[in-house]
Amino acid sequence: MPEALPEGHGREEAFYRCTACHSTAVIRRSRLSRDRWDELMDWMTERHGMPLLEGEERRLIVDYLAGAFPPQEQRRRGSRNPFLTD
Repeated sequence: MPEALPEGHGREEAFYRCTACHSTAVIRRSRLSRDRWDELMDWMTERHGMPLLEGEERRLIVDYLAGAFPPQEQRRRGSRNPFLTD
């Protein structure tokens, strides 16, 4: 169900387009910039035969994915020293 993804404009379109090939877990664990989400659409079309995604539908889905699943800051190994400041 689309509710497996965070609310947002384009959620249903992303859900139905993406889950035609894989689960929402693949989407939820991916944290990419808008440019990388956009490149991923081309890669999936070229390498995995995803139907071409263009125009307004592509913009809507890429915008949704970039907003709902943006890149995360790299975590440092070990615990952070609270006495050090950046």
